[in-house]
Amino acid sequence: MSPVIRWWGRRLPTLMSLMPALLFAMPAFALNFTDPAGLADTAEPGSVLVYPKFSSGSVTVDAGTGGAFTAPRTEIELGAVCPKGVLCSDDTVRVRVHWVCPGTSQTSASICQETDFDVKLSVNGKLRFNPSGVAMDGGTTVAQAPCTRGYAIAWAIDAFGRPIKFDGLIGDAVMRNSATDLQSYSALAIQADPALANLAPIQTGDRDASGALVLRFDGGPGHYQMVTGQISGDVRYDQDDARPFADTFLILLTLDVRSNLLNQPIDVSLDFYNQNESLRSTAVRFVCWTQAQLSNIDPNLTRTLMGTPKGIVVSGQAVQEPNFGQVTLLGLIQTTEGPAGGAANATRSYTNRPSNNSVPIPTNFIAF
Repeated sequence: MSPVIRWWGRRLPTLMSLMPALLFAMPAFALNFTDPAGLADTAEPGSVLVYPKFSSGSVTVDAGTGGAFTAPRTEIELGAVCPKGVLCSDDTVRVRVHWVCPGTSQTSASICQETDFDVKLSVNGKLRFNPSGVAMDGGTTVAQAPCTRGYAIAWAIDAFGRPIKFDGLIGDAVMRNSATDLQSYSALAIQADPALANLAPIQTGDRDASGALVLRFDGGPGHYQMVTGQISGDVRYDQDDARPFADTFLILLTLDVRSNLLNQPIDVSLDFYNQNESLRSTAVRFVCWTQAQLSNIDPNLTRTLMGTPKGIVVSGQAVQEPNFGQVTLLGLIQTTEGPAGGAANATRSYTNRPSNNSVPIPTNFIAF
């Protein structure tokens, strides 16, 4: 029985006994926690995968021992599962992958170079490849990336190379920033229009005179779902002057890309807080993709000047010149540690996946 309170011999209802009535009296919208229509669930399998970072090159692991081996700095893993509500057999799944590079200038309009290739696997199968052509046990050799760092985007295609709905792609990346370091992250998935049938063609934008393919991430009929344009997450402030030595990087990218064509800079306002809620505001600018160390964004973003070792970062909505319209923003937060100050001395690292404000931003990815 629920406890009661007696007042002048009368039984009064407690808050607990009133809870069912209060819940039923609440308006329906107060219990609605669903995402906005057309917003992708980046944790579910999708028709598109975004890998926020790759690094080219290789490292020698366990050098000087009998177990020494050469490993790529980045190993991309791509898998396929049966989409929800679909009866699958041992079907072939074809995927087109693009290595996307940052602009040659991070402050003004510049070209974001890109190289693409096709791979195929089966449902419940898996592929492993890297951007450097480094041999891997059980790996697949693919086109090498035209830059040392950037991001990858992959989408399901049919036998003729046309984008299709197959909400069964999953993936992750394993990264080695040094011979003693190992980290990983899950790829971000984007689903196709829920009303489309499995394997149905995606309605792409009209090709222009350049022949570029337009992938529409706008939540419209026959298109892909949308992603967001804002991030927030935990950060560890740079500390190169005393133990424990650490450095943190924001890895940022946009799907508002015209690959192999001229792109305008993207501006992102950033609010950094220490553990006591003290605020320091700054901003970052990039073209297509960037990895920016905190103290390079603003020299005040150190443990000494922020006053605490850790805090949070909250960005504003990403905007793009020249009209400063809102654009998509995705990324990771990476922290490195080592026996001496400076990121070059790092021996271990980890990544955090930032949160977002669930505000969908429609966009087009131009694959040229």
